[in-house]
Amino acid sequence: MKRNAPQATGPTTATEGDETLDDTFEALADPDCRAILGAADTAMTTSELAEACDIALSTAYRKVERLSETPLLVEGVRFDPDGDHAAEYTRGATDATIELGESGVTLTVDDSAADPVSAAFDTTGVSAD
Repeated sequence: MKRNAPQATGPTTATEGDETLDDTFEALADPDCRAILGAADTAMTTSELAEACDIALSTAYRKVERLSETPLLVEGVRFDPDGDHAAEYTRGATDATIELGESGVTLTVDDSAADPVSAAFDTTGVSAD
């Protein structure tokens, strides 16, 4: 099943009452999700992430789905010349800031710390690996 994951295009802010805020905090509280985020510095399929994190493939699928519902993980497509394309995932954030204010908690997830020269040559969400 193809999920519409958020694309890393700049800061994403979630505030009190926003479901994304709770989903992101819940994902960050999960050790398997944190391991996947640590491994996803380059584009990887779910099975590659499961192997890199030493977790069961079924667990990896659940955790990747959970992370894909947050701005933390971005889904792309790995094209295969034989037509066997696969979903691949990369970390969608390089920085996260939590602010506590009068209106409650605000979480800002940012990908702008990425190398701008590399970003100019990359097509978000597409890989030919």
